[in-house]
Amino acid sequence: MMSENANSSLALGYVVNLLARREYSEFEIRCKMQEKAFCEEDIEKTILHCQQKNWQNDHRFTENYLNFRAQRGYGLARIKQELRQLKGIQSEVIEDVLLESEIDWSEIALSVLRKKFPDYQQKQDPKSKQKIWRYMMSHGFHTDDFADFVGAGNDF
Repeated sequence: MMSENANSSLALGYVVNLLARREYSEFEIRCKMQEKAFCEEDIEKTILHCQQKNWQNDHRFTENYLNFRAQRGYGLARIKQELRQLKGIQSEVIEDVLLESEIDWSEIALSVLRKKFPDYQQKQDPKSKQKIWRYMMSHGFHTDDFADFVGAGNDF
């Protein structure tokens, strides 16, 4: 019994130490605790305790991650994929956060275009245009976000 309490407090201390540095998704905490070989019972108890105290909240994590990645010049598709695959966030949580979000994806796309391709407004040869489109798509932007800004229009 004594070592069981010690393991629980060790697990809680570990997670509090993580959360003191930055936000983590539940999935990330679970993975980190599994790497440290905490038992499933301690993992469940610790995560539940942290969520009840509102130290860990996937909704808040998703808001922060969305804003951070958008400021870094990534589009909605890429951020959603990262949240689902890398951070383990449920699609419903992502959609809820997006409904509350006031991010202007076209403005971010324009900012990325200005920085990466300063001459994006000039008429582009097909190869250059393709390079711009590929870059923007790989950064998670939908064509609606940037197509009107590139070159002489939609002859692609």
